Amino acid sequence: MNRSKRNTRAKAIQNLKSLAMSRVEAAKDAVEAARDVVIARTGEARAKAGEMVTKLENVFEQRVSRAISRLGVPSAKEVRDLSRQVSQLKASVEKLRRARA
Repeated sequence: MNRSKRNTRAKAIQNLKSLAMSRVEAAKDAVEAARDVVIARTGEARAKAGEMVTKLENVFEQRVSRAISRLGVPSAKEVRDLSRQVSQLKASVEKLRRARA
């Protein structure tokens, strides 16, 4: 093979290498971009799932509260209010005892 053919062949090989390298770089960039999109969408899906879980928890709490109310069980607020009233009544009774003594 003469020098001219070798040079032409070497240039062709170099061109193929350059083309392959540019395609590899383009593929790396595409993979990186796809990765970024997947990460962003995963974050969005996670946030939406969290919102839905919160909504479901609220619905569940409301339904349980209504069911307990229908059974006649007082709510935590009602118990606190009654406790406060009992404390006030105790104080009033104690005040009356001291006044009579």
